[in-house]
Amino acid sequence: MVSQLITFGLVLLFLPALFHLALKLRLGVPMLYIVLALTVFHDWTRANPELADGILFALVGLVALSWVITAVRKLCNLIDLHREDRAAAELFARRVRQARANGEYAVSADDFWY
Repeated sequence: MVSQLITFGLVLLFLPALFHLALKLRLGVPMLYIVLALTVFHDWTRANPELADGILFALVGLVALSWVITAVRKLCNLIDLHREDRAAAELFARRVRQARANGEYAVSADDFWY
C-alpha cells in the first residue's frame, strides 16, 4: 500500500515535467487528440480504429516534419554563419597583407562584425 502511494506521488510529481517536455517537442496537438479520442470520442474511436490511428499517425508525422524543417533551417543558418566568418577572415587577411606591403604595423578592424 505504501509503495503504491509513493509511486502515485512520483507520477504526480513528474507529470507536469512530462507535459512541459511534450509541449516543447510540439507534441501538444497529438496529445490532445489522444485525450479526446479516449474520452469524448471513445465510441467513434472504437467504431473506426483504422481512421483514428491514421489521424494520429498523420499528426505525429506532421510533428516529425516540423522537426526536420527546423533542423534544416538551423543547419542553413550555421552554414551562413560559417561563410560570413570565412569572408571576414579573408578580408582581415587581405588588410594584413596590404598593411605589410605598405610597411604599417596597425590594421583597421572598425567595420568587422562580431
